[in-house]
Amino acid sequence: MNLGVQHFEAQQPYEAKPSPTGQAHGGGEKFIDLAWLTALIWRHKWLMLGLVGGIVALTMIAYLFAEKVYEANVILALDRSEQQIVRTAQTNRDNVIDSPAVDTEVQVLLSPEIARNAVIRSRLNTDAAFLKAKVPDTTAPLSVEAATNLVRSGLKVERKGLSYAINLRYKSNDPEVSAMVANAVADAYVGGQVQAAQTARGSDIQMLRSRLDQLRGDVLRAEAAVAQYRARADLVSISDDDTIAQQELSTLNTELAAAKADLAAAQGRASANAGENGSVVNSSPVISDLRRQVATLEQKLAEQTSSLGPAHPDRVRTEANLAAARTALQREVARASSGVGQDVRVASQRVGAIQGAIGGARGRLLAGNNASVRLAELERVAESSRQLYQTFLDRYRVQLATRGTEKSKADIISRAQTPRLPSSPDILVYMIGGLAIGIVAAVGLALALEWRENGIRTRTEAEEFTGLKVISSLPDIATMDEPDFRKGEPLSVPDFLATHRESPFAETVRSIWTALRIGQKGQLAKTVGLTSSIPDEGKTSTAMALVRSAALAGRRTLLIDCDLRRMGTTHAFGLGEGPGLVEVLSGLSTLKEAVVVDQSSGAHVLPLNTTNSNNFDIVQSDMTAALLDHCKAFYDLIVLDIAPAIPVAEARAVAAMADVVLLVVRWRTTPKPLLKTALRELHRADANIFGLVLTQVDARSAAVLGEDMAYYQYYYARDKAPLPV
Repeated sequence: MNLGVQHFEAQQPYEAKPSPTGQAHGGGEKFIDLAWLTALIWRHKWLMLGLVGGIVALTMIAYLFAEKVYEANVILALDRSEQQIVRTAQTNRDNVIDSPAVDTEVQVLLSPEIARNAVIRSRLNTDAAFLKAKVPDTTAPLSVEAATNLVRSGLKVERKGLSYAINLRYKSNDPEVSAMVANAVADAYVGGQVQAAQTARGSDIQMLRSRLDQLRGDVLRAEAAVAQYRARADLVSISDDDTIAQQELSTLNTELAAAKADLAAAQGRASANAGENGSVVNSSPVISDLRRQVATLEQKLAEQTSSLGPAHPDRVRTEANLAAARTALQREVARASSGVGQDVRVASQRVGAIQGAIGGARGRLLAGNNASVRLAELERVAESSRQLYQTFLDRYRVQLATRGTEKSKADIISRAQTPRLPSSPDILVYMIGGLAIGIVAAVGLALALEWRENGIRTRTEAEEFTGLKVISSLPDIATMDEPDFRKGEPLSVPDFLATHRESPFAETVRSIWTALRIGQKGQLAKTVGLTSSIPDEGKTSTAMALVRSAALAGRRTLLIDCDLRRMGTTHAFGLGEGPGLVEVLSGLSTLKEAVVVDQSSGAHVLPLNTTNSNNFDIVQSDMTAALLDHCKAFYDLIVLDIAPAIPVAEARAVAAMADVVLLVVRWRTTPKPLLKTALRELHRADANIFGLVLTQVDARSAAVLGEDMAYYQYYYARDKAPLPV
C-alpha cells in the first residue's frame, strides 16, 4: 500500500511566561489586566463569596461579644456679649467672646476643678450606678479625688467647628450613667460660673464702696482749694473780668487803627501841600489872585525891560510892585501850609494817647491771665476728681442694680439623653471592616489558587505557551443552562450535539472540521488523530462529537477506536462483541464486517473487540498505516481516537500515521508541564500537530474572558431557528 501521507510543517512549541497580571509578555502588556481579574473573580466566585460571608459572620459574632460603650452628648453655647440689665460701653467692650475664648472654655471644662465640682454637686462618689459602671468589683464609696479621675477619664470636650458651640461627651458602659455624668459636668460648669460671677460682683461692690469714700474726700478738697484761691486773688468771676478787659482792649485797638489812619491821611495832606504847588495852596482864591498879579507884573516888567532903562520910574515902580506881590504870595502860601501841619500834630497826639490806653488795658489783662492760670489748674483738678468720682459712682450703681441677675456665659442648649445605641463598637465599622478583610482574604485566596493552578485558561494563553493555534474551544454543556443535558452518561455529549445542532456547542465542533476544510476543495487532511496529554481530558467525547457533526453535515466519516486500554469509543457506543480494529489488522475480519453504523448520525465506527484487544504492537505497525490509506478512498474524514500521548507509547506512533493530530487540552486542568511534555513526545514521533482543542470550557467564565463561544451563545440566543438538514 502507498503510505504516502501529506505532512504539514508544525510550529515548534515554546513557553511564554505569563506576566503578574495574567497577560503574556508576547502580547501587549498591561499594568492591570481587567479581563484577567474579572475571570479570576468569576472562576472563584463561590469560594470567595463563602470566605467573605464567613469573615463577615465572624466579625458580627465578635461585635456581639465586644464590650459596649455608650456616649451621651451635651451641647453648650457661649454668649457672645455680656448679659447685663444695665449696660455700659466699657462692659460690652471687655466681655465679647472671641475664638480663643471658646478654646479656653474647652480647657476649663476639661479641668480637674469642674470634674471635682460635678462629683461634689451630684455625689457621684457615692452613687451606686456610677460605682457599678466604673468600678464593678467594689460597692464602697470612693474618695472625691478618685471619682474625679474616673469622671475625667471618660470625658471629652471639643469645639463644634468654628462656631461658639461646645460639645461635651461622656462615655460609659452604662447608658444611664453616661447621660447622668455628662449632665452633671455641664451643670457644674454652668453653676460654677454663676457662683463665681456672684462672688466677683460682691467683691466689686465692696471695692467700689471703699474707693467712692476716698474719691468723695478728694473732690471736696479740690473744690475747697478753688474757692480759697478765688477769694485770695479777689477773683469773683475771672471769666467775666477776662471778657471786660478783652472787650476794652479790642475797642482801643479799633480806635488806634482809626487814629493811625487819620494820622496817615494828615501826613499825606501835609506832604501833598508842601511848597507852592500844594493842593491847599492851589485851591486858595487869594493865592490865585496873587499869582495872577505876579504874572501880570512879570509880563509888564519884561516889556519895560526891553524898552526902558533900569532907572526909569515906571520900571522901578513895576519892580517894586512885583516884589511886593511876590512877598504877599509867599506869605499867603506859608500861612496855608502851616494849617496842614497842625492837623498832623493833632492826629499824632491822638495815636499816642490811644497807645497808652492800650498798654494799660494789656497790663490789667495780663495780670488777670496770670491769676486765671492757677485758678484753672485748681478747677481742672477739681473737675477730674468729680469725673472720677462720678465714674465710680455709676459703676457702683450698676453693680447694685444687677446684683442677683448673674448668669453663666454658657447656656445648655441640649442636655444629654440616655443613648439607645452604643457608640463603640460601631456596627457599621465592624461590617465594613469585616467586609474589607473578607474581600482582601478572598482575593488573596483566589490569587493563591490561581498561583497554584497550572492549567490553560484562555485561547491566547494556550497559543502563546505552545506556539500552536487553538482550533476550537468546546464549552462545558453543563455551564450552558441546557435543562435536557444528561451529564455523566457515555454518549451525553454526542447525543446533545445530535439533538441540538443549533447550539453554540455544535457550532464549536463544526469549527474543527471547517478549519480542516473537510469535504471542501483544498481539504487539508483526511485522517485526523485526537489525543491528549493524560487521560480524562475529553478526547473520546470530542472525537465522537466531531464524527457525528461531520456526518450530520453530509460528510462520509469513520471513527476508529485506537485506545487499546480504555476503548472509550467502543464502550460509549455499547460495542465490542464483534470484530474490531485488531481483527481487521490481523486479517481475521474485513473492514466491512467490523464497521458499525451510528444510527443517530450515519457515521461509521470501527470499534475494538473487548476480548482480543491486547495486541499493542499490531496497532502501531505498517498495517495500520495501510488501513488508513485504504479508508481514504471511501471517507471524507477519518477520526482516530488515540490513547493519551504521555502514558501510552503506541499512541505516539499512531499519531504519527495521521495526516494531522489535534491535541485535546482540558481547560484549566491539563498542567502546563505535562502539555509541554506531550508536545515534545509527539514531535519526536514526527506527528504532524495541527493545533489544540480546548475542552470543557466554562461558558460563563469564557463569556467573561471574551472567548469565541460567548459570541456563539449570544448569536444563538437571539436566533433559535433550526439549521437546515
